[in-house]
Amino acid sequence: MRCFNSLLAAGVVGLTALPASALEVEVGGQVNRAIMYVEDGYSANNLGVGSDTEFYHVDNRNSPTRFNIGGTQRLFEGWTAGALIELGVFSNASNDVDPDNKSTDAEVDERITDAFVDSPYGKITLGRGEGAAYNAGRRDYSGTGVVSFRNPSLIGGSLRHGMKDSSFKRTFDADGNFTGTEPFDTQNPAQNEVTIAGSMRDYNFENRHDRIRYDSPRLGPVTLSVSAGHDSGDGGHESILQVGLKSGLRAPGGRLLLGLGYSRARRNADDPASSFDPDSGVDPDINTYGGSVSYFHSTTGLNLTLAAVNYELDLTSEEKSGNFSSTRSELGQFRYTKLGYRPNRQHAFDIHWGYTKNRNKDDEKATVVGVGYVWSPSEMFDVYGGAKVHSFERDEWCTTSGRTCYNPKYDNIKIVTTGLRVKF
Repeated sequence: MRCFNSLLAAGVVGLTALPASALEVEVGGQVNRAIMYVEDGYSANNLGVGSDTEFYHVDNRNSPTRFNIGGTQRLFEGWTAGALIELGVFSNASNDVDPDNKSTDAEVDERITDAFVDSPYGKITLGRGEGAAYNAGRRDYSGTGVVSFRNPSLIGGSLRHGMKDSSFKRTFDADGNFTGTEPFDTQNPAQNEVTIAGSMRDYNFENRHDRIRYDSPRLGPVTLSVSAGHDSGDGGHESILQVGLKSGLRAPGGRLLLGLGYSRARRNADDPASSFDPDSGVDPDINTYGGSVSYFHSTTGLNLTLAAVNYELDLTSEEKSGNFSSTRSELGQFRYTKLGYRPNRQHAFDIHWGYTKNRNKDDEKATVVGVGYVWSPSEMFDVYGGAKVHSFERDEWCTTSGRTCYNPKYDNIKIVTTGLRVKF
């Protein structure tokens, strides 16, 4: 339920020099709480707390608790101005909890602070919010995003894959001669420790940031967008340029959603007077490109979604020479498939599969397989449940010296989530 404040509109209009027009103020938000049941392979011997099965009471970060207020006003014929502020307000975020932190501090997250002008020539938006390519890889007709979202790490992201006792390492002497095979300490995995978020990512085009954005008028079935802005990344200040294309159109037997995006984020040195890297051949740009397509069959309610996004960057000189980081990947790849069934607006089902290849090191793969169901008896209320299994594989990797080569083996993580979302 949303509130349009006509009395406030009349008062504000009376103070403006613009032609008389109604100011519409919209206040809304939602609360989204869930329970996660987790089997992650970690026992008291690994973390010193809990067991390898845990319950968590969480705020579902697939669609977190939030509050928003916005307003729009007609300037003159065909022109509208407005603003939107949206804050996430949540505790025990589903991507933060783990056996050692079953209760986390409450957070206030600035999601959007935007002002915009919309006209027959397009829309200009200024402030913090979505870049032009944002969500181009997340187009989805399934209706199950609240439990089966495109970014699998938002539920259980901080949970660690348990390491199996079968993990082992091979050792060599200074001359490169093989000296033996032995198990390594699975209770202190060091460089082999991996979380869901650390192994799986959907590379969503630099997420929200401060930018100026232009969205074209609809050009046939297509809207084109471009944005330029900046954010603070691991390498210091980043300037970000994005281009996006989104489309919704009729297709044989149903409807089709399409998204394509490209993002370039420039990494800068912490010291503005210094170059990004001593090696001039290292490209400071992070390039993200890809998209998604979703088809809905009108007669049966069946729907199919496909997504592919790549994340490309050069290793720095320090990373190339680091003892444990020289095997880091320069090209991360995310692939995703979802088959859904939505017979009406009240019920939605899905089964999905996704994987991220080379998130950290070369020759590693994180996979998720899951199912989800959402019941929506009204527009303001959703009840949902889902289950998924995360697996992770990393091939043998060696230190820069070549003296030690690791062969880690990982347990799966199983997560069952059920919850409800109430909108207002």
